[in-house]
Amino acid sequence: MYFLRTASMFGAAIQPDLRLNGQVVGESKPGGFFFVDRPAGKYVASAATETEKTLSFALDGGETKYVRSSPSVGLMVGRVVLELETPDKAKEELSSLSYTGDAVTASAK
Repeated sequence: MYFLRTASMFGAAIQPDLRLNGQVVGESKPGGFFFVDRPAGKYVASAATETEKTLSFALDGGETKYVRSSPSVGLMVGRVVLELETPDKAKEELSSLSYTGDAVTASAK
């Protein structure tokens, strides 16, 4: 699973942790991406600022999912919305983003 965020000045200061089934796997950083390797199954990705936004999806064996985080306007603080991105669009964008993950979160624990 790849997590990516477009580089933009809008909402740049909003960089919440991204969770996968409750476990922190990285941060939503502008112009960045990271990946985690997980087995097939059902997953809930989430990001929380003033409210928690979630995205539920199933991962098939051998499948790669691309989860985009995007800043959005909130009541008091901005939020980050999560959505699945198409493989073609995500792959096209990945080359312009910086890797923001680390070895600890990249593999399943």
